Amino acid sequence: MSENIALLQQQIDDCKTQLQNDRQAFSELQTRQNALAESMEALGQALAGLDEKMAVLAPEAEPFAHQTASDSPVPQALPEPVVSEEPYPAQRLAGFIPLKVLAEERERLVPHIQAVRVSEFFDADWYLETYPDIKESGYAEDPAMHYLLFGGFEGRHPGPLFNSTAYYLEYPDVYQNQLNPLVHYILHGRNERRRIFPL
Repeated sequence: MSENIALLQQQIDDCKTQLQNDRQAFSELQTRQNALAESMEALGQALAGLDEKMAVLAPEAEPFAHQTASDSPVPQALPEPVVSEEPYPAQRLAGFIPLKVLAEERERLVPHIQAVRVSEFFDADWYLETYPDIKESGYAEDPAMHYLLFGGFEGRHPGPLFNSTAYYLEYPDVYQNQLNPLVHYILHGRNERRRIFPL
């Protein structure tokens, strides 16, 4: 009889232990369920906000919806530059009038700084040596930024292989639209087979 009682007591203790473990697991599951519910609600709100933004932006993006890689102003494989074998006529260069560009217009060029920096036509060392005043300015550490925001419009050249002034005089549309000559060439001119002039 005592053996049966001891066995039953052991079974009771095991059931209590299992019940306690199950209650703890259930509590943890409830906590996790509540956290997941809160996360789902937050994601739903975020998604709704993104849907609203998409509804606003979608009409603006529509013109580009069917644009392919071939429509890009800068193709994957750039054509070889068309380089004049002769420097630009000196008498024509003498008539160049530097552009005065508004600050807000210059600010719009900043996203193109990396294109200037990596361009085969921009030579930072040459630029600093050719225009020593830049060494004394705040652009000594980033001459490409000076060329992008000021130098190109002033008729300064990014390097010996690209004559900014000649590009303006050869293509009046670039000058009239107040575009940085090298940036225009990188984004459009090269693909359009526009000719460039060395110094």
